[in-house]
Amino acid sequence: MDVEKLLVIAVIAGLCLGPARLAAHTRQLTAFLRQLRGWADTTKAQIEEQTGVDIDWSELDPRRYDPRRIIRDALTQPQTPHEPAVESTALTTPQDRPTLESE
Repeated sequence: MDVEKLLVIAVIAGLCLGPARLAAHTRQLTAFLRQLRGWADTTKAQIEEQTGVDIDWSELDPRRYDPRRIIRDALTQPQTPHEPAVESTALTTPQDRPTLESE
């Protein structure tokens, strides 16, 4: 989210809830997010312990698939020269096959 969007949400929440209730709801939301993060860390540790495999969780991050990021990464990567196409060396007809000179 952009800073502008967060600011608009905060202003609307402040107007609807009032300053006293806004602070209480903010504390509740913060506590819930901390608890949620703790559950996620515990679950990750259990999965890695039970499977015995070190999992790279960054590969499963859905933010990797943001179209804006994909385009930005594609445009900022240095271009590599294309390799020339490899021609087929297979001989297709009997006339193309080499003959033995000892015959």
